[in-house]
Amino acid sequence: MPASNTETFQLDRPKGADLEDPRYYLRNFHTLIDWVETYHGDLLLDSERERLAALRELPEEARCLLVRMVMRSGELFRQSKLNYAEIGDITAPLQLLEQQGWVQLDPELDVVQFCALVTRPELAEAFKDELASLPASTKKANQIALLADLYGDELKPFSQWWPDSQDLLAGLTDNDLLSRLRLMFFGNLSQDWSTFVLTELGHHRYENVAFSPESRAFASRDEVDHYLQMHALRDLLECAENPADIYHALPARPENSWLKSRYSRLLFQIAREAERAGDTEFAAELYAQSQHREALIRRFRVLEKLTPTEKTLADLREQMTGQLRPEVQEALGRIEHRLARKLGEKKAAARKTDNLPRMDLSLPASGYVEGAVAEHLGGESAPCLHVENSLINGLFALLCWDALYAPLPGAFFHPFHAAPADLNRPDFVERRRALFEERLASLDSEEYKAVIRQNLADKWGITNRFVHWGLLTADVVELALACIPATDLEACFRRLLEDIPAHRSGLPDLVQFFPAQRRYRLIEVKGPGDRLQDHQRRWLDFCLARGMDVSVCYVTWSDQADQAEVHLSED
Repeated sequence: MPASNTETFQLDRPKGADLEDPRYYLRNFHTLIDWVETYHGDLLLDSERERLAALRELPEEARCLLVRMVMRSGELFRQSKLNYAEIGDITAPLQLLEQQGWVQLDPELDVVQFCALVTRPELAEAFKDELASLPASTKKANQIALLADLYGDELKPFSQWWPDSQDLLAGLTDNDLLSRLRLMFFGNLSQDWSTFVLTELGHHRYENVAFSPESRAFASRDEVDHYLQMHALRDLLECAENPADIYHALPARPENSWLKSRYSRLLFQIAREAERAGDTEFAAELYAQSQHREALIRRFRVLEKLTPTEKTLADLREQMTGQLRPEVQEALGRIEHRLARKLGEKKAAARKTDNLPRMDLSLPASGYVEGAVAEHLGGESAPCLHVENSLINGLFALLCWDALYAPLPGAFFHPFHAAPADLNRPDFVERRRALFEERLASLDSEEYKAVIRQNLADKWGITNRFVHWGLLTADVVELALACIPATDLEACFRRLLEDIPAHRSGLPDLVQFFPAQRRYRLIEVKGPGDRLQDHQRRWLDFCLARGMDVSVCYVTWSDQADQAEVHLSED
């Protein structure tokens, strides 16, 4: 019996089948179905459960063939291309799948779909008369264009488009159900069957998180339907469909918090396409409806392109009085400056003077500017490493691992998460506030070092969106623990927690350790023609305000290594 929301049960963690088994993918397929029926059985229709039960009764060869087709791209397949040694002759399995309604043999398709299934020589053979007037060297794309003009939207079976072919076309007919199962398992449609394979091969390892009935991605069938509708509309948008048509086809705004986030992102994407198409007024309306983190900025950039009005400027200034993220406040401030100037206001805020410590280097030309600077500045007694965002993010994850992987409802839907599903949602930190505070409190003593070292040993290689294991070696961690004061780590970690999506990036490129003095410095590197980005400047300003040793290194290329010079200024 499928489990309901309130039932308690123990479910073994699914894992990829042994790849020594030539039919490993079928085992994986059934693992996924079993998980969904146990966790989400109440979200399946009786007809869907009956369909899955009937599928299990099919001979293994037929099930293998179906899964092989599902794993491939598209929904139309030529029999001649379905060659699998572990299945053998697919004639009988294909007929069984047709009888059960999983595939349709010789389905109708338009000429463009037909062309996508054949090679250029085969196309020339199938349309000898139609393409006779074209030179033999004509590209396939040009041949398709001619045939599309001739046949338009006409539909025919594969066998009628190419009567002389001995091949047979098969089309999946129930891929929607299989996509629904995959969605309910992963909580998204970006992960697929290969996730099992990569795990079994050892390419990816995932944290072992405890599951409960509340862990599942969807609480109701309506939520699954909402996701599928939005996904289909996003696909249409990517196919250059009219943004207005996509908008009017949107379902109602969902109640589920993470589906609301997806809804806002889709609204934002529709608005972007409308803006690119020149429909700025419609785009502005959609940006106003979206809660996407960039929607407010885009809305006023669009309004700025329209005829500037006092109302636009007043609305902008009203928005700027609210609680906004720093990057949003900065972007709106620039728009305000431009709008005020266009409307004839004489008083406008000047940009803050750059007070960042500056280092100028002239070095031999290199394609890897950060590496060149690290090599020039570093030495055995003062190693300089290119770490960028990896060091602070990685140390944060090693200290707060338990908080990041707390098994809260809606955080982990399946065993293949590189991060909690709600990581980028506004309430992520608040839901785990006590856990994060407990870990940050360890920075008041030497306890934090033990926690970081233990997690480095225990969690090494586990996929984590904050950690780049190739850079976060034991030696680097020990240097960091010896040279970076706990107060600096706490300040950086707390800033990270203020806005994880925005603050995970923008950290300085290099860290230089001075173990003998138990100190360090952070260096942002800028090659010729490069300039500081806003998010980088915000991190540098933050560090500087807290007395951390930071600077920006501007590099120019010289011809000889002995010409390298360093100039450091504090103005």
